[in-house]
Amino acid sequence: MREIRFDRFGGPEVLSLIPDAPMPEPGPDEVLVEVAFVGLNPLDYKIRDGSSGMSRDLQLPAGTGREMAGTVIGAGAGLDEAELGSRGLSVGTRVFGMRAPGDPRGVAAEVIAIGADDLAPIPGEISDEDLPRWAGLALAGLTAIAVIDDSAAIAPGQTVLVHGGSGGVGQLLIPMAIEAGASQVWATGRADNAERIRELGAVPIPYDTGNWQEEIHRLTDGRGVDVVLDTHYHSTFVPSLDHVTEGGLVVTLPTLADLTPAHERGVEATVPRIKPGRDRLDRLVQGIRAGRYLLEVSQVLPLDEIARAHSLLEDGHTRGKLVLAAQS
Repeated sequence: MREIRFDRFGGPEVLSLIPDAPMPEPGPDEVLVEVAFVGLNPLDYKIRDGSSGMSRDLQLPAGTGREMAGTVIGAGAGLDEAELGSRGLSVGTRVFGMRAPGDPRGVAAEVIAIGADDLAPIPGEISDEDLPRWAGLALAGLTAIAVIDDSAAIAPGQTVLVHGGSGGVGQLLIPMAIEAGASQVWATGRADNAERIRELGAVPIPYDTGNWQEEIHRLTDGRGVDVVLDTHYHSTFVPSLDHVTEGGLVVTLPTLADLTPAHERGVEATVPRIKPGRDRLDRLVQGIRAGRYLLEVSQVLPLDEIARAHSLLEDGHTRGKLVLAAQS
């Protein structure tokens, strides 16, 4: 089978397509999945270049990618047909999911072995044309749930500012913040993504045609917002500290974010931790089916264009999700 691997940390050029990689053997509680599409995330290039905390103990050569959608084609010895059926993961079922945080294996391959608990079935009415979106749903969705439910704990009536509202996680943070009861959600993004941000339910604040700090100051009459959800961090974290209400909160996504500037100023700040689980994956399914989570895929590239895909990720202006087609 074909698989993407890298044998050293570095730029996109270290990624190689292996045309004759061995087929994986599923563990006792693992499912064998023929991968249709692979969702890409900034975490992927941070692992590849060695800047992520997940790179520290990574054994090279290694695979890449954390989330995918595909079809169950087999299972390990601990999962018979009855057990698979009870989980909704019978052979032939289309599924989506992501590697558990402690599982360093990639998913950018034609076939993978993955824990059964890390998957959920895709509803039968979903068309083949919509399948790429499901490949990009698990990591972004579980991240958004961790932000909204576990870290921000948004209360009804609070005001929220989302940095990066048109990105993969941002497109889920906005509707989830509204579900949680936020009275007003603003979101930064490029001007050409303003309409998309409006569709998601937030008021757009273009950062490329104006000064977002001046605008949020004006919109809140200088009060600031109760909660900042920061998907960018590097250029937005410290400036955001000037626009949080007393007793407010900043949630920033990068796991290695330095929260010292916030703590020195007495501003509460935290980094979310993803909690995988079938219940949370099923919640994402319900949100998609109800039309509440409008995550979009901006581009689908073939597996052999993995280096180009990583370059696009690092550019930082991808709208929605970038996805790889795993099958030739």
